[in-house]
Amino acid sequence: MLDTSRHGNPVSDMPFIAANAWIKAATHCRFNIDPLFSEAGVVLGAANHASMVRRQGLPRLMQQCVAHAAPNYHFPLVLGELFAFDHLPALETFLATSPTLRQALPALQWAGMTMPNIALRVEETGPQSVLLLDIDLYDGDPVVRGYFVESVLAAISKIVRLALGHTDLIHHIDMRHQPNALFIAQASTLPAAVRPLQARDAAVFATRLLDMPLPGAAPGLHQRAQTLLNQQLPATPSGLVSQIEVHFKQAPALLSQGIERMAERLDLHPRTLQRRLRDEGRAYTDIQAGCRLDMAKAALQGHHCHIESLSTELGFADRHSFTRAFRRWTGLSPSAFRQSQGQGALPEPGDTP
Repeated sequence: MLDTSRHGNPVSDMPFIAANAWIKAATHCRFNIDPLFSEAGVVLGAANHASMVRRQGLPRLMQQCVAHAAPNYHFPLVLGELFAFDHLPALETFLATSPTLRQALPALQWAGMTMPNIALRVEETGPQSVLLLDIDLYDGDPVVRGYFVESVLAAISKIVRLALGHTDLIHHIDMRHQPNALFIAQASTLPAAVRPLQARDAAVFATRLLDMPLPGAAPGLHQRAQTLLNQQLPATPSGLVSQIEVHFKQAPALLSQGIERMAERLDLHPRTLQRRLRDEGRAYTDIQAGCRLDMAKAALQGHHCHIESLSTELGFADRHSFTRAFRRWTGLSPSAFRQSQGQGALPEPGDTP
């Protein structure tokens, strides 16, 4: 759990591991990102503390950076080009020394563990395979979400370019949004043609690319980097219920998106997920309710929690629905619970103890 005295609302704050890349990209694009960081609630990490950003502030931060960088630069592309695993050097070593791309694939899962709003996975479908990208943002604006997609794809393209040089084995890149003219003008670094307004965000490539030997292969260093990563990264939850709980807490938007969306995150068919939960004697709705309660309690113990926004983050239709559910779970209204924790009540119309 986050230290609320340092970071505020645990539901609203999230790790911001790419903070250094954002700073470098802003410097490259010749604008001062410091006031934008302050507005977005960015807390730069020191010593063993990770940098944090307010979940609600991240989309606005991207919008402002895009506006400040234009018309000379498209910020998402610059950000992707300058991204590096500054927070985890062993991960960069693991990638650089992989004998093949297939042996580098665990890095996708590890990256997702440190970037909770981004999920990457590869699906092999015969001679062609697909790298699928999923981004979960507090802001549902498809244009802003598209900026993050562009940035991640630019970072992946850089990694592929460094590992393989020029390759024609990436067939095309699908994007759900329509990129703007500046992206189209400056996207020459991407390894394949972009197809906008598709049903997914993905890169389609020849499956044989996964097993091509890489020039930087160094099996000994690769193994040592993997050992170091296993020590540095949090353990992956083994049980299905634990995995669901981690996904809920990393991406609260999943709380309102149904079991089908969670099954997609877990790379399972929805019926398979339901069957496995039934075998464990658990119901998806009970796990969902338990996570909502845990996250609500943690948030209400913070100093800057507004029930209106918290109810939205936890996937309730409105504040009244959240209040009724919280009272059912605890016997107290959210305001009464907050007072019982010594935080004092912020004015919330209609929420009586």
